[in-house]
Amino acid sequence: MRRARKPALLRAALATALAAITIPFIAHAAFGEDTATTPTAQVFPTRTGIGVTWDSVGATTYRVERKQAADWQDVSGSLPDATTTWVDDTIAPGSTADYRVVATDDTDTTSPAVTATRVAEAPVVGDIDVLALDANRSGGETWLRDETAGPVTASGPAGGSRTLTAGSLKIRIPAFFAGPGYYGLQSQSAITVTQGTQSCDSSTTVHVTAVTYTADGQLETLAASVAISTCTGAKPIGWLEVRYRSAVGYSLLSIAPDKLEFGRVMVGTPKSLPLTLTNTGTEPVGLGNMSLSSQSTAVWKLDRDDCWTLPAGASCTVNLTFDPIGTYGYGDFTDTLLLAQSSNVQPRTVRLTGTSISLPKAPEWLGVVPTYSGLVLDWPTWKVSGGTPVRAYVVHRYLNGVETTQQVAADPAAGDRTTLTEPDPKPGTQYALSVINDVGEGPATAPKTATRATDQLAVTIGRPDTELATSTLSGYVVPLPQDSNSVTPKESLTAAPGGRALAYVTTDTEQILWTRLVAPGQLGVPAKLLTSTAPITHLSWSPDGSRIAFQSPENGTPCVYVVPAAGGAPVKIACDVTSPSWMPDAYTLIVSDRRFDGDDRFARIKATPGGTRIATLPAPTAAADGAPVRVSPNGNQVAFGSGSDVKLTDFSSQTITVTRTLDSRVRSIDWSPDGRSLLALSDGNKLTSITPSTHGGVELDTNTTAPRVDIARQRLGPVIAPTPEIVGPQTSIPFDSSALLPGTKFICSVTLYVPAAPCTSPYQVSGLRPGEADVVIAATEPDGRVTTARRTLTVDAIGPIARVTGPAYQSSVAATAKVTVTATDPTNVAPAIGVASYDVRYRRATSAGAYSAYVQPWTGITATSVDVSVAAGYEYCFSVRGKDKLGNVGDWSAERCFSRPLDDRSMAMATTGWARGTSSKFYFGTDTQTTASGKALTRTVQGKRFFLIATRCPTCGAVAVYAGNKLLTTVNLAYPTTHYQVVLGLPVQSTLFSGTLTVRTVTSGKIVQIDGLAVGRT
Repeated sequence: MRRARKPALLRAALATALAAITIPFIAHAAFGEDTATTPTAQVFPTRTGIGVTWDSVGATTYRVERKQAADWQDVSGSLPDATTTWVDDTIAPGSTADYRVVATDDTDTTSPAVTATRVAEAPVVGDIDVLALDANRSGGETWLRDETAGPVTASGPAGGSRTLTAGSLKIRIPAFFAGPGYYGLQSQSAITVTQGTQSCDSSTTVHVTAVTYTADGQLETLAASVAISTCTGAKPIGWLEVRYRSAVGYSLLSIAPDKLEFGRVMVGTPKSLPLTLTNTGTEPVGLGNMSLSSQSTAVWKLDRDDCWTLPAGASCTVNLTFDPIGTYGYGDFTDTLLLAQSSNVQPRTVRLTGTSISLPKAPEWLGVVPTYSGLVLDWPTWKVSGGTPVRAYVVHRYLNGVETTQQVAADPAAGDRTTLTEPDPKPGTQYALSVINDVGEGPATAPKTATRATDQLAVTIGRPDTELATSTLSGYVVPLPQDSNSVTPKESLTAAPGGRALAYVTTDTEQILWTRLVAPGQLGVPAKLLTSTAPITHLSWSPDGSRIAFQSPENGTPCVYVVPAAGGAPVKIACDVTSPSWMPDAYTLIVSDRRFDGDDRFARIKATPGGTRIATLPAPTAAADGAPVRVSPNGNQVAFGSGSDVKLTDFSSQTITVTRTLDSRVRSIDWSPDGRSLLALSDGNKLTSITPSTHGGVELDTNTTAPRVDIARQRLGPVIAPTPEIVGPQTSIPFDSSALLPGTKFICSVTLYVPAAPCTSPYQVSGLRPGEADVVIAATEPDGRVTTARRTLTVDAIGPIARVTGPAYQSSVAATAKVTVTATDPTNVAPAIGVASYDVRYRRATSAGAYSAYVQPWTGITATSVDVSVAAGYEYCFSVRGKDKLGNVGDWSAERCFSRPLDDRSMAMATTGWARGTSSKFYFGTDTQTTASGKALTRTVQGKRFFLIATRCPTCGAVAVYAGNKLLTTVNLAYPTTHYQVVLGLPVQSTLFSGTLTVRTVTSGKIVQIDGLAVGRT
């Protein structure tokens, strides 16, 4: 037998030809598709020439034409209608020609041309008769298995294909190949591979090295490599070497095992496994580079010894070592060993798997989160540690030099965190945590002591016997110590300012409102505050700690009440209002006000009977009856539940913002004391932390499935004591810091008015302006913890409006005057506080001189009148100011002026004819009289207002009064009855007159008695 030389890089070239290649030997009809009226030709090599075959189309005759130059030539002559195969043995070896078949009937039809090349030397028929399958099982999951079988049986052509069989292998391939070359068959049904009882179709690339057929189309010899690339269920590419009566050798590498599984390997104890490489072909295999796909030589080590070239039938061993690195096991490692070989450009692959194991490492962290009555141990849930499943956790407790342990079984269904509740921890206990896996127990975390409990969430939890419990802010519940006398169920809940007391409602046989001390390390006895036959809901504790607001129905209508936190009778504020929440002033409430005839709105009302509406929020919305409402600590925003939405609105706009949508109806909401976040509880028992500024939110974990009914956040902090409803510009603000550590420092400020500065209680503040002022007390404890308390003060910085109401006259001969005053407290800023006292002052002027300086004989008087001695010849001008009960001093009022006249003796007799008389009837007992006309009295004066004092009688005459040369008026002194010391007002001057005032008689024979003259500058 003559054997051909090894085809160099046979399968290497095949692998590079996986792209589609023009197929020179096949047309669609040859594979059993519908018969066409035009014949389809194929060509195949024979030992003596080129065979041409075609499908019968029912023609009378056929002929084969060939073209090697410019023209087609008839090379077969007329062939009978039964002929479908003809061999051209006239073409020279090494020549290429085009062939076509012409079918003759009524008309000629011609097949498409096909090209063929006659090989220069026909391949030798040899004795290699084998189907050799490399299933590439190490490259992935496949049902194929390595197999080499012979001899090979080849069927004749049928339906465009033929089948080769050997052992349990069968392969259906195209009936004819045009000669040596690459054939890219992209159809999924290009070939069919069968091994045992399983088979599949696949596209393929076939590299034909040698092939000849007999003249009647039977396979004579074939050497080909077939890539099985898309076989269903066989993920990696398999390789099939086909040799049928061939002299062409082949190489085939077998790898055992097809993957290396190292199993569990302890850190620090490497494990090695052998890999056997065998050449099951007939030609030597050159082994090239061996490498890892990850290049991770730190974990995997390779020893190939002398595995470089394998003769036919030879084997060699490669050793792989799995040597996990690090201190702890890290679980599963995978990698792929890549083996390059001379017969295949695609490297062979072997999957490597191993599990690195060790004792578990110490947990990354252990949370020791305190509540007022207990604590929660909190750590990340580990499914695997040290490379093996976590079986349990060990809690270590250290107290007074003694260690105790508690094993906590690992829960496969646990979430991201595991918790353990300590309802009654021993003071001073330190905690640590270790992990147990399949190897054993690992090291523990460093011991950790619980921090001081300063924040917690109070909850009413469980059905039907709802109880009071505490919780961490992340939602992990710590039960309170059981009390056999406890009344259940407990439902509505609120926390006192300062974080050391709770109020809750029990709903057993009657509705009872309780308060209870719940502080770090302290659990007081519940105090019964109120008993009612009607439901008590929607509790809200005032920010000064003095009162608790709640909702309760009256004849089916919701009403809001307020009850003193220290005990006392409840006060009904208003009905048709719901969901009360205190404003930071501790005197007003935000409610859903239904008193708008159907247009329900949020309103700010006074917490006094009647619920006087102070303001209505701009947004056209309110909370439905039963929905929670909470005002932010600074009083700027209102959070409320609306179905499953948590919404926000404010006091300055109509904006309504949905901050978060929960899984179900919003049941309860509560602000953090700093106002930066909200906690919201849904009917679905989901607790969500919401950041309103970003609309962000996160659903919190919990360690219980018991339903929560209500929530209230407690945080230790300062508490501003009750302050007056109205304060003045200067006020004293006491605050309680007993919940804080000794040495706590305080910074106090009034927003926009008083800058922050160190302070102590009581905080003395001044310079407040009318309106509302926000006081902030910031406490910094020695451990750096910062808490704040806020109070909105209503400031009355405006004094009373005062006025002088008497005397009612402008001039009088009386020696004394009663000056009366009054004042009112303005109500444009705040409710009137009331007038406390008055300051009264005056100034005076002579008849011809300026005013004196003010004299203030009365300061801080409470009387509303004063008696004043009045000197003759002076004008007195009085003004008043008031002081309210807050110390606000009002402005001085407008002046009320009056004068007492000069005596007639103060007037000069400018002419003769006057007589001076005396009588007790006259002012100061004197008068100046005449019966003659044209007689004058004069006085130098300075003023605007003048009054003549004279006698009026039936026989009295008249006088004319002149200011300088200007006639002011004529005064008729005649009167039916006689009156003495009559004060007669003269026309008021628009400007101040300074000069001589003259009184001149204008009648004759009638008496004129002048008694005095009064002058006023106003």
